[in-house]
Amino acid sequence: MKVLILAEQCNPDWPSLPGFSFALANDIAKLTSVVLVTHIRNKENIESLTNKAFEEIVYIDTEVLAKPLHKLSKLLIKIGVGGLMTNMALKYPPYILFEKKTYEKLKPRIESGEFDVIHRISPVSPTLPSYIPTRINTPFILGPLNGALPWPKQYTEEIKKEREIISHVRNIYKYFPYYKKSFQSSRVILSAFRHADTDIPKEERYKIKRYNELGVDTSLYVPNKHDVSNNHEKTTFLFVGRLVPYKGAHVLINAFIRSQLLRSNSELIIVGDGPEREYLAGLIANNHLQNTIHMVGWKSQSEVAEYMNNADIFAFPTIREVGGNVIIEALASGLPCIVPDYGGPSELVDETIGIKIPLSDKDTFLNNYIKSMESLSEDKTRIRVLSKSARERALSKHSWSARAQAALKIYESLK
Repeated sequence: MKVLILAEQCNPDWPSLPGFSFALANDIAKLTSVVLVTHIRNKENIESLTNKAFEEIVYIDTEVLAKPLHKLSKLLIKIGVGGLMTNMALKYPPYILFEKKTYEKLKPRIESGEFDVIHRISPVSPTLPSYIPTRINTPFILGPLNGALPWPKQYTEEIKKEREIISHVRNIYKYFPYYKKSFQSSRVILSAFRHADTDIPKEERYKIKRYNELGVDTSLYVPNKHDVSNNHEKTTFLFVGRLVPYKGAHVLINAFIRSQLLRSNSELIIVGDGPEREYLAGLIANNHLQNTIHMVGWKSQSEVAEYMNNADIFAFPTIREVGGNVIIEALASGLPCIVPDYGGPSELVDETIGIKIPLSDKDTFLNNYIKSMESLSEDKTRIRVLSKSARERALSKHSWSARAQAALKIYESLK
């Protein structure tokens, strides 16, 4: 089987989606013949690797359009207008250009039947349609797609802080060219989570297969080496993420402020940086918690893996997380996870590997977090059981090799 993979965002040295896309595409290429199509900006990093598994890599240059729009996006953010969704809207024109140039370059090969499947793995936003499936007969797989998670109504202050002026009119993209045809012309649509289904036209949802964009290097993220059964040691809670309001680091700090038990038997390590850092540091200092809560700033991937290796529990009270790869990294590290019962985290975590907290009003949410943290901090046996299950889940479902095997099964189903 020969697969043409479209991955505009695909870079082994970049965090988040570009890194995930490369890892997934490269592991798929270890199982079957793959021609990768990606953006020219990724060439230097990809070509520097010696362990690439691709049969061929095609680089597409759209900088004539992408570069000025990227500058505009940065300007809007600088002056306080627009967040993630605004930035995504500005990516529409250069992405369509990317696929048009790809089609022009590979049209004879596609029409000759060289490829058994064409699979677009990035971008994952459903707001960015595909041009290629509207022009071909080759089976086209669209996705994984992820997005469409509404802001919780009780957290209006957080949406204002994220400057999402477009979020109130986000459905306008459904009227963009190629939107409907992208879904109509695709043989399979990969939807990351249940909330992402709402961005797929109802009449095309029968094509949905559940498959998300997340994965983990299970050789880098490994379980705790220390003995969590030692009741004389403090329980270490870990938070990893951007320090912005919706990620919820302040929830954990307030849990320690309110709970005498947590202050006496536990500690909290906060890994990450962002605009909320000064506020959070002040909250810690004003409550004299510097010896209990430690903010260590931004860390590299290998450093994050080390922090996870030495922690006991991963606490991640984000109120709007469409995915949650950091949760998968925590699972691979053998960390039970305490997460909200909303969005991506809700589908990544169950009672065998962690605790899900209902997303309610802020005070109730905090109190439920405190109860769960207190309960788990005192139960070393439960931590050990959840830890073992967490690692097993990561190995069987979320390793890049497991993700590649799952993709291959989808390809073979189209024969």
